[in-house]
Amino acid sequence: MSTEAEPNSRTAKNGELLRAAAALLFPSLCLSCGVHPVEEIRTGGVCDTCWKALPEPEPGCLRCGDPLPALDAEVCGRCTIDPPAFRRLRAAAPYRGVAREVLIAFKFRGAAFLAPHLARRMRPRHGEERFDEVVPVPATGLSRLRRDHPAELLAHSVATLIGAPLRARRLTKVRATSRQSGLSAQQRAPNVRGAFAARGPVPPRILLVDDVATSGATARECARALIAAGARDVDVWCFARATREDAIAPLSWRGTAGEKA
Repeated sequence: MSTEAEPNSRTAKNGELLRAAAALLFPSLCLSCGVHPVEEIRTGGVCDTCWKALPEPEPGCLRCGDPLPALDAEVCGRCTIDPPAFRRLRAAAPYRGVAREVLIAFKFRGAAFLAPHLARRMRPRHGEERFDEVVPVPATGLSRLRRDHPAELLAHSVATLIGAPLRARRLTKVRATSRQSGLSAQQRAPNVRGAFAARGPVPPRILLVDDVATSGATARECARALIAAGARDVDVWCFARATREDAIAPLSWRGTAGEKA
């Protein structure tokens, strides 16, 4: 009887150690809802209830993912008139609810440990295509010095997950820009136009990674630079896709002002 009890004893002890490690490494309450306790490292500081409530991707433009005004449309008016350089932009979730709260924690609350958890939830919602390399949207100089650029952290986790090399310095900013989150939808495209360049030669299939897309202007400019440097196809993966309504809605993290790129 004592022999049979040993595995159960070891399992219980291992569970206690994991809960103790989680309490040390992660907040005691869920980063998303702020209500449920987090006792398992595998959830990354977000409770199981919130992860299960992550909203599903919504149908939209086949190119940029923006909502479509007509049910029978496949491509939005903007992509029809001015097709983006990227092949397709896809997001794992709309920017609301759990997705919004988790991203605010990741971007502005120091929850860098969420990167692999976001990447794991992106993979099944984005497909199984193979890419020659993974490229993050470039960091600002300050973010790179602090080593806390969200897109680069997320791109590193995505590259590891899909088995493709990460090229964090493939894209560079060649001129200063204003922060996109402080601009209207009409101001965003001129703000980043011609702001990026790619170090070549660039292989044929590139996966561009960002944490959240709103107008798609930054992704368009980054993809244009990659194509100009030799890429044949550029796909864009984001964790969340914001609509124009999301872009103008006030952002808060349980009462604390935040912002998104």
